[in-house]
Amino acid sequence: MNRLVVFDLETTGLYPEKGDMILEIAGVSVVDDVIESGASFHTYVNPGRQIPKEATRINNITDEMVQNAPPIGDVLPRFFRYIQDSPLVAHNACFDVGFIDYFSSFFGFSRIRNRIIDTLALSREIFPLSPYHNLDAVLERLQIPFRKDTRHGALEDARLTALAFIAMKSRL
Repeated sequence: MNRLVVFDLETTGLYPEKGDMILEIAGVSVVDDVIESGASFHTYVNPGRQIPKEATRINNITDEMVQNAPPIGDVLPRFFRYIQDSPLVAHNACFDVGFIDYFSSFFGFSRIRNRIIDTLALSREIFPLSPYHNLDAVLERLQIPFRKDTRHGALEDARLTALAFIAMKSRL
């Protein structure tokens, strides 16, 4: 069995070192190129402060949605148990791994040591002449249907990234 975990985050901004926080974490388990139904990880995260309106405009996560959610210090150990030592896949992985590693260090947890596969880098390698490699462009190029109004939800983005990874892997 070849398991990997495709994951995604939604955040309040781009820079954890400047106070931006994780709002949502999701992962889907992929075994032998099949997304395991019912084997996902998903939680909202209480950032401990008000969500900037600009962030809500992008990810549709409101203060009400996270008010009873656990803080990131409680979520990370659960996420690490979920991913175990499986290879991780993310689109623009440096961003997601950077946030996880920042808060892991803050709380005294180990940083991610799993193998990381970045679908953004994979897209650049497979489609070198394409000017765009954001997730929407990759999904359109691979003819993977998606609804723009459900993008930027961590669970749906993890699922879509998994489908993109599987499709691109078959082209290698």
